[in-house]
Amino acid sequence: MSEFDIEYKPRTAIKSQVFADFVVDFSSGLLPFATKEAVMMSESEVWTLFTDGTSNVKRSGLGVVLITPSGETLKQTIKTVPLTSNEAEYEALIEGLELARGLDSEVIEIKCDSQLVVNQVYGIFKAKEERMQQYVVKVQALLARFREWSITHIPREENAEADALANLGSSAKMKGMDSSTIVQLMHSVLDVDGNYKKRDQFGLGLEK
Repeated sequence: MSEFDIEYKPRTAIKSQVFADFVVDFSSGLLPFATKEAVMMSESEVWTLFTDGTSNVKRSGLGVVLITPSGETLKQTIKTVPLTSNEAEYEALIEGLELARGLDSEVIEIKCDSQLVVNQVYGIFKAKEERMQQYVVKVQALLARFREWSITHIPREENAEADALANLGSSAKMKGMDSSTIVQLMHSVLDVDGNYKKRDQFGLGLEK
């Protein structure tokens, strides 16, 4: 082609977002549903939620770490009535979901170090105890308020921040911690309906 002064140049890479926009604008009728869903997910503003719950003889603690799409980190340490370990895991997840939805999150990725909770939420494991069944129903009702969601089991070491917050909530004394940064729940989320939560104090940490 050199005799016609035509120079060949290899095609440059298309930016993923530009390609996604092109596909949505011009090829929507040709895309299979799964592909359309993947494109939509790539354009969504995803919130990331880490939760953990811990329990001892006298009290339980819940830890919530919520990361916004722009990178801010919201943290909660929650003291609550004595619960079993599995109940505490569910209570932390419910608190985190309510916090995220209250901030108008529509797409959320949940990271949890309880394999039992993850598998019960997905229906892989069946909740046998009535109280666990109630927790699953509560979580699924909250998840239905999100446009898209996922929940993933992660190792405890990858959930260190939420774990530390939960342990702080279950500790007898919190030296050096301003009490106004602790949420105090007087009831389990399952124990009373309507105004099921009575908070003595509320705090929310924000980091960039």
